[in-house]
Amino acid sequence: MKRLLLIPLIAALTMTARAQDDAIGKFFGKYLDDSRFTVVSVSPRMFRLMSKVNWDTIPSDLKQTVSRLQSFRILSTETTPSVFYKEALAQIDRKEYEDLITVRDNKDNFRFMIRATGNTIHELLMIAADKDGFTLMSFVGDIDLDKISRLGADLDIKGMENLKNAKRK
Repeated sequence: MKRLLLIPLIAALTMTARAQDDAIGKFFGKYLDDSRFTVVSVSPRMFRLMSKVNWDTIPSDLKQTVSRLQSFRILSTETTPSVFYKEALAQIDRKEYEDLITVRDNKDNFRFMIRATGNTIHELLMIAADKDGFTLMSFVGDIDLDKISRLGADLDIKGMENLKNAKRK
């Protein structure tokens, strides 16, 4: 009897997690083949392969950060940044994500959000629009904000400098 009750619970939790991933995935999928966009997508398999590489010149904490990631996606365009920024925000279930940082002035909009359970961050999402374009970036895995910030700085990922001093509420 307990097994029968457990099955629907597990299915419901899986569907909830997939529903949000589907919203973000659909947004990425919608523009994946659109020539206006630059797309970067690193699969879970690639992260598993990267964690096995012997990186003598990479600090061990960065290796550990990479080994805990499951996926990384970037979608960016220089075309109508504010339109895509608003569309991306509309796709996100705000009940699933916690605002971490919002930077807004008359030219720039940067928003960092996390999806977490307790103290474990499962996804870091950045949505940004400025005079140069729109960027949606998603890290999925077991995420340490300090280490992801450092990785972003080492890879020179635009917008990640805003994450440097972030602390979870």
